[in-house]
Amino acid sequence: MRKSYLAVRALVIAANIASPLAIYPAAAATPPADGLPKPSISKALDALLLPVNKAVVKKFKLAKGEHGVLVLSVKPGGIADKQGIKPGDVLSEVHGHKVHKPVDVDVAVRRDLKAGHSDVALSLERDGAVVAVAAVITMESYSEAVSVTEVSSWESDTSDASFSYSEYVSEESETIESSYESEESVVEEAMTQEESATDDESSADDASDADDGGDDDSGDDGDGGSDEE
Repeated sequence: MRKSYLAVRALVIAANIASPLAIYPAAAATPPADGLPKPSISKALDALLLPVNKAVVKKFKLAKGEHGVLVLSVKPGGIADKQGIKPGDVLSEVHGHKVHKPVDVDVAVRRDLKAGHSDVALSLERDGAVVAVAAVITMESYSEAVSVTEVSSWESDTSDASFSYSEYVSEESETIESSYESEESVVEEAMTQEESATDDESSADDASDADDGGDDDSGDDGDGGSDEE
């Protein structure tokens, strides 16, 4: 019996040596995804934007610590193109407010347009230098439809030969299309939440002022009573 056990054990060891990957799940042999986040079209800029994360910093050789959204491509003759914004730029702020994802850009611009402002101050980083852009974005240009099928032909950064923009857009075509279709509702929802938060703060301030006023009146009455005595 012992001899049979040792013979079987030897066969198992030999099989594992001949095929070491056999003891691991098949999924472990699959290389991990590149880690790039999902891209989105910015209606405000006519550009394809990518949130900056560690994978983006590494893939596009950005400076460590950069934050914001990477301009992956721009529509020829579009808003970003006309304002001098180029593929490879990292947009970090809109009117002094930091942006972390593509929709943040459109929310900030849409907020200004709703207030009647078409002058938009943008801060971006290009080749390690901070560049200030005074853009003019109108409601008409913001509302102009973008052809999602043409995004693959937009001007992109070709400095990295290992990255194929057309292939990436092809792989992410469904994501780009669905995010563009839902973009306006996402922007409106974000603005509604901001307005609601602002209203709550105003109500809290009004209540605080009312309480302070009541305390002052009470104090005055007390002082008056003391004088009469």
